[in-house]
Amino acid sequence: MVKRVSKCIILAALMVVLTAALCPVAAFAAEEVSSTTAAAAVSVADEPVAPEPSEPADPSTPAAPTTPAAPAAPVITCKTTQVGQSGWKAVKAPAKAGRTTGSNAVTALRLSVKSSVSGSVVYRVYLAGKGWTDLVRDGATAGLKKSSAPVQALRIKLTGKLAQQYAIYYRANVVGYGWTGWGKNGESVGARKLASVRGYQVKVVKKGSAAPGSRDNRYFSAGQSSAEYFYAQGGKTRPQLIKAIAKAKGSGLKVFGTSYSLNSSAGKKLQKAIKALSRYKLSFVMMDLTTGAGISYNPGKVQYSASTIKGPYVAAVNKYRPSSAASAYGTMSSTIKVSSNEGYASLRSRFGHSPMLKMMAYCGISSAEMNGNRNYTYLSSRTLAKLWIGTYWYYYRETNSRSAKVRGLHAHPLNSFIDRALTTPTRTKPGWFPGGGYNVQNDAGVVLVDGHPYVLSVMSSACGQYGKLAALVQAIDGVHADMVKKG
Repeated sequence: MVKRVSKCIILAALMVVLTAALCPVAAFAAEEVSSTTAAAAVSVADEPVAPEPSEPADPSTPAAPTTPAAPAAPVITCKTTQVGQSGWKAVKAPAKAGRTTGSNAVTALRLSVKSSVSGSVVYRVYLAGKGWTDLVRDGATAGLKKSSAPVQALRIKLTGKLAQQYAIYYRANVVGYGWTGWGKNGESVGARKLASVRGYQVKVVKKGSAAPGSRDNRYFSAGQSSAEYFYAQGGKTRPQLIKAIAKAKGSGLKVFGTSYSLNSSAGKKLQKAIKALSRYKLSFVMMDLTTGAGISYNPGKVQYSASTIKGPYVAAVNKYRPSSAASAYGTMSSTIKVSSNEGYASLRSRFGHSPMLKMMAYCGISSAEMNGNRNYTYLSSRTLAKLWIGTYWYYYRETNSRSAKVRGLHAHPLNSFIDRALTTPTRTKPGWFPGGGYNVQNDAGVVLVDGHPYVLSVMSSACGQYGKLAALVQAIDGVHADMVKKG
């Protein structure tokens, strides 16, 4: 009996072991059948199978690395105040700040930067008559809110990690010339001691990226590389301009070289300015040196030149006698700047009339139009304008070693109502003589505006009437701007 029981116990134990050994195989087989059936069901029904719920992540297992989002590009805000504007006007770069036309100069600016990268925007400006301001940063004011000290140049740069990852480019829109090339990371941009900045543009790019545009002609200060020299290039040739200005003829107010209508708003303002001078003898010629188009009023009327003749004569001396002219620079300066009669007489005595006679031929002027053998002469506003075509051409186009230095003498000469009327750069020489049978107030020269420089000569008997003559010049300038705009 005992043996039989023992046998049963041993047999039961063996059954347990066999069952345990066979269970994993059975389970695997059942799982395989289940998966095959599920796959077949998806194929037949064409419906997705809901995924099994995932098990919670093991906190001891490190998470897979993620790629961080690229930081947003820095945003530069430009705040600007300028002549004729109350308060500050803000734009976000790369929008243009300030203006691109007119003559209202920037007087101060504030720049600020918003970025996920640490660093600042640092800047300074060059103020007319005062020089470079101290460096300021992040929204501080650079400049003065005074029209008497306009901004003429600027420098901008980034600091910190911003400077390591980005470059800042900027350019200026200069009164009378237009856009400069692009400066970069603290370089000077503008026209120091030459003209005012009326607008500017800032762009931030990743370091190593190309400049937004040309970097040529980004900064001017003096000499042949000056802004006035660069922007005076282009347009018609000298013979073409002399031929074009011959079309200025007849009496009264007329247009030549274009179909512009004087019934425009600008034309009516000019007619009003002429009417204000109706009690005086008046003649003028204005011609765009790029297109040859212009306006005239009694252009053939002959009047006494007074000291306006000194400008073209000094140009002639430097053009035709450059080596010996250098030693007479001081005399020429007083002759142009303060209209010294003694200085002019000295120049005529030393260099004679030959330079003027050669300049007349250069300008297509015959002896019937004016007497070049006289220190002071009689001529028309059209002839005076022709003299300034030649003077302009020598100063800016067919230059020599004396051109740049001498043309600078014509900036802001005494009693120039053309210069007084305009904030645009001018190169002029006035002449006046009260009483004595002459009684004249004349002015002539070149106005360097917006890539469209123009010659202007005004001759009148309105001696001492600076306000009315300045208003006339402003009206002429308005017509010129309108003509350029309308093509």
